Amino acid sequence: MIDTNSLKEQIRQRTDLVELVSEHVALRASGRDFVGLCPFHNEKTPSFTVSPEKQIFKCFGCGAGGDVFTFVQLRESTSFPEAVRTLADRAGIDYDRMVGQGPSSGINRADIARVNGWAANQFSQAFSDSSDGRVARAYVSERKISDEMVARFGIGWAPDDSQWLQNRARESGIGEDLLLASGLIQAGQRGDKYSVFRGRLMFPIRDTMNRVIGFGGRTLKGDKAKYLNTSQNVLFDKGNNLYGVDLARLPMGEKRSAVVVEGYTDCIAAHQFGFKNVVATLGTALTDNQVNLLRRWNDEIILVFDSDNAGMNAADRAIGVALRYNLAVKIAHVTEGKDPSDFLHAKGSGEFDLVLKSAIDALVFKWDRTLEKFSSTVGSTRKEAIREFVSVVAEMTRFQTVDAIQRGLVVNQLSKLLALPADDVHRMLAERTRAKVAGGERNRINLSQSGEPIARAENFGERSGGRVDAEQTALLTILKVLINEPGYFSDVEEVFRPVRIADSRARSVAERVVALCESIGEFTVQELLGGVENPHDAAFVADLVYQGTQLGNFDVTIADTCNRLKGIEVLRQGKEAAQQLRMAASQGSTETDAQEIEALRRIQSSLTGSHGFAPGIPASRWTGMSE
Repeated sequence: MIDTNSLKEQIRQRTDLVELVSEHVALRASGRDFVGLCPFHNEKTPSFTVSPEKQIFKCFGCGAGGDVFTFVQLRESTSFPEAVRTLADRAGIDYDRMVGQGPSSGINRADIARVNGWAANQFSQAFSDSSDGRVARAYVSERKISDEMVARFGIGWAPDDSQWLQNRARESGIGEDLLLASGLIQAGQRGDKYSVFRGRLMFPIRDTMNRVIGFGGRTLKGDKAKYLNTSQNVLFDKGNNLYGVDLARLPMGEKRSAVVVEGYTDCIAAHQFGFKNVVATLGTALTDNQVNLLRRWNDEIILVFDSDNAGMNAADRAIGVALRYNLAVKIAHVTEGKDPSDFLHAKGSGEFDLVLKSAIDALVFKWDRTLEKFSSTVGSTRKEAIREFVSVVAEMTRFQTVDAIQRGLVVNQLSKLLALPADDVHRMLAERTRAKVAGGERNRINLSQSGEPIARAENFGERSGGRVDAEQTALLTILKVLINEPGYFSDVEEVFRPVRIADSRARSVAERVVALCESIGEFTVQELLGGVENPHDAAFVADLVYQGTQLGNFDVTIADTCNRLKGIEVLRQGKEAAQQLRMAASQGSTETDAQEIEALRRIQSSLTGSHGFAPGIPASRWTGMSE
C-alpha cells in the first residue's frame, strides 16, 4: 500500500498531458507548446495551450487550466478522486490495491468503465466460442466483416440467456449493483434481474480515452427492436458520443475532415476499406454535442446517409446542427438504395471515394430539397420557395447569434445560390430571426457545480482605493517567478512574506511555494499542483505560471522587485516611527519618555538617511512623517 500522493506521482509519470489532451483535441506545435481549440467552450480561434515541459494546460479564452487531473475533472465533469481513478485505469495502475482499499461504496464513472471493459471481453469470448458464437460469426461473415475489423472494433456476442452475464459476473466477483448501474442488466416487474442484451451482436462503444462507455446490440433472433443501445447513465449518453471516434480521431485530425455515417456496420466497412476518418451516430439524429466533439479535429463534415427518405431526412436534420458551428458541411449519398456498407462491398473503395468527392454543399442540398418540395405543389412559386428556404436557413444557423464572419459567409453563399443581391438576403435572414433571437451563447464554462466563475491571477489584490498597490504587485511578481524558477527563493527569502499578500488564494499558493522551497528546494509545477484538487485553484496556478513566463529576464525582475519591497518596508517602518513620535509629543514627556522619543528619532534617521528619505523613495512620500 502506498499513500495517495505517491499514487498521484506514479500516475503523472505514466501520463503525458499532450497525449492525453490529443485524445480529445487536435493539437499542433507552436514554439515550445501545443495549441488547439478549447474542449471546454466554443471557439473558432485556438486559445488552448498545452506545455509539454511543465505538463500543464491553459485556455486564454475561458480561463481553464491545470494538470492531467484537472483536465479529466473538467472533461468528465467529475470529482478529483474519480479523476485519479480514471487516470490510474488509463495508466494500468490498480488504484484499490495501491491505496490498500477495497472497491468504493459509491459507483462512479470509472467503475462503470471498468465493468463495461470486463463485459466487452466476455462478449468477445462468447463470439469466438464454437457453440455460443456460431450465429454471430455467420452474420459477420455474411456482412463480409474481416477478422481484423472484428478484433479492432471488439465485436462480440451476447448469448440468448437472461442469466448468462450475471453468472459470469459472480465468477469474477462483480456485484449486481454495478451491472445495474452500467445498464448491462435491469430489474423485471417481479424484482428478478435479467440481461439487457440477449441474442445480439455486440458493438462496444468507446470514447476518445478508449474506455468502453456503452454498447450497441443488433438482434440476431428477430426482436422487434433491431438495435438496442445502453441506457443513459453517468458515463453514457448516446447524444454525446460517436461510434468509432476512438479510432478515427487521429485520422480526422490529419485530414481535418470527418465522414459521418448512420450505422455501426457502415462505419466498420469504411475502416475496412481504408477510410479511417469515419464515425457513426448512435441511432440518433446528429446532435449539437456530437458536432462539438467533431469540431475539435475537423474543419469539414461529410454526411453520408442512406439514399432512402429516412436517410435524406436524417441528413436534413444534421445540416441544421452542423452549420451552426462554423464547419463546412457537405452531403453525399450512395446510389441504388444501398447503405454505405453494402455499397463498399459491391463497388469498392474507388467508387466510394468518388461518392465523397462528389458531395454537395449542405445549403445547395437544402435548396434542391426545397425546390423539389415546391415543384410538386400546385400554384407554388419560386418566391415562396425562397421565403421558406431562407426561413429554414435562418433557423438552422441561428443567424443573428453566429459571428459576423460566419454571417457574411452564409449571406454570400445564399446570394450566389439564389441569384439575389447580398443585401436582400441579409435583410430576409435578419427579418426571420429578429423575433426569435434570445441572446448569444455563454463563452465561459462553469468549472464547478456552484457556477463560480474561473478565478484569474491577474491584478489580484493589486489595487487599493483605485490605485495600484506597489507591495501587492511586487509580491505577486515574485510568486510568478518562483513558480517557474524556484531557484530564486534564496534571493527573495528575506523580503518575500506570503502573509502580506492580500488575496487569500494567491496567499495560499505562496505559502505552499515557500513550504516546497524550504523542504525540497527546487520543485516542479507538477509538485506544486500535487496538493490542488479544485479546478478553480488549478486554473489559478496555471494562470500564474503563464503570467510568470511573460515577465522576461528573471534576474532583473527579481533584483528590481526585491529592491522595491525593501524600499516599501523602509517606508512602512519610517511611518510607524513617525506615528509613534507624534503620539509621544502630543502626550508630553517625562525624562523616560524623552529618552524613548530620542531613540525613535534615531530609528527614523537611520531609516530615512541623511536627506530625510529612504534611498529610492521620493522625499514627497515622507511629507508629514516627522515633526
